[in-house]
This record gives sequence, C-alpha cells and structure tokens, in this order.
Amino acid sequence: MVVGESIFRVTLGCFALQESAAALIEQLDPPRRAAVLMAILGLVLTGLALIVCIMIGGRWVRRLARYRSSRSTRASHHENQRLRKTLQPILPTGSSLPAETAIAHQSGDDTRPDR
Repeated sequence: MVVGESIFRVTLGCFALQESAAALIEQLDPPRRAAVLMAILGLVLTGLALIVCIMIGGRWVRRLARYRSSRSTRASHHENQRLRKTLQPILPTGSSLPAETAIAHQSGDDTRPDR
C-alpha cells in the first residue's frame, strides 16, 4: 500500500510539473519560445546520437572480440627469436649478475614450455 501511494504521489507531482512547465513556455514570446523548444530538441537529439554511437561502438567491439587472429604460434616464436637476437647486446651475462636477474636465453625447468 505504501508503494502504491508513493507512486501515486510521484505521478501527481509529474503532472503538476508538466502543467507548470507548459504554462512557463506559453508565457514566453514566440521567438524565445521557439528558441527554447529548439534547444530542448537539440539536447534530445544529441543524447540520441550519443546512444546510437555507443551502441554501434559496442557492436564493433563485440565483433573484434569474436575475431580470431590468423597468426600462428610459429610466427610468434620467430618474432621472439628475432627480439632475443636484437636484445642480445644489452642483456646482462656473466657471473656479475645479481641474484634476481634472469637471463633471457636460458630457461629453467619451471619456465620450459610443454611440448
């Protein structure tokens, strides 16, 4: 019963607000009334355009997420080998390494990939 009463009060408040807004618009002179109505129409159309752009963007992102890349793991392996060869001059080597430094071209038992 409380919910029904609160909905009824909100509905009455909306009707009262609508009547007062209609009265305010009618009190304006015609050029100003047209400007106010065009401004409201512009805001509504801008909001609709933003909603449409967001929906189209979401659809585009969903399509991108479904797309599977044609790159194979072999291609990424070659890229990794090329990067290791390129970085070889700046990678630390030798016995002067701190304990937490890992050498890129060596792999331990826990980092070796399963085959």
